[in-house]
Amino acid sequence: MKRNRGQTHKPLAACAVAMAIAIAALGAAAQGGSAKTPSATEIVDSVQAHYAEISDYHAEFVQTLAHKLFPGRLERSYGAVMFKKGGLMRWEYARPERKLFVHDGKTLWIYEPEVPQVFKATANAEQLRKALAFLSGEGKIKESYKAEKLDAGRFNFKDGYVLKLTPKEKGSPFKRVELYVDSSDFHVARSVVVDHEGNRNRFDFSRPAKNAGLAASLFAFTPPADVPVLEAAE
Repeated sequence: MKRNRGQTHKPLAACAVAMAIAIAALGAAAQGGSAKTPSATEIVDSVQAHYAEISDYHAEFVQTLAHKLFPGRLERSYGAVMFKKGGLMRWEYARPERKLFVHDGKTLWIYEPEVPQVFKATANAEQLRKALAFLSGEGKIKESYKAEKLDAGRFNFKDGYVLKLTPKEKGSPFKRVELYVDSSDFHVARSVVVDHEGNRNRFDFSRPAKNAGLAASLFAFTPPADVPVLEAAE
């Protein structure tokens, strides 16, 4: 069903931030581990240290949305994600509905071919740029988030570490981020964004590929002819 031009695209801001954090998680990999159980600070430092070595990334993902108001009701989507340094990203949703999210460094484009329609967001793109700053070495995780190590056993993640990242910035659209870090090499296998209402936006990543030389054209978007382009509510 086609949305009216004046209708707000409510999930947009939360989704943009969720994707930004997920991308940051995707880039997270460190070389080697420690014989002792690392602290939250040590895990963050290990993740941060390797960002400069990641120029681009590709992986498959499963996104699971859990709504606080509907306990037990889960919405799952499947697709592939790509990112490149400079805050560039491309999310291709394959099912249950085809969707495309492209951030070209200035604008966040959301294409829904089954409607069809395109949403264009510039303020949300700026949110993404800020959230992705530490990915390109422009910012630091510890400067933006308070990190706390959780009991991985409680989250059924016994072979790794679970970190809770709480935004330091007032007015953040999300309450916290959970990163599930593999203990073998410190890559992040899962990212969960929890908003202020308690809704959980979870991404599980598989079949990762780093520094594959992804083409810049993958991160450019031109709206198809005869498809309406709507300014997204910010």
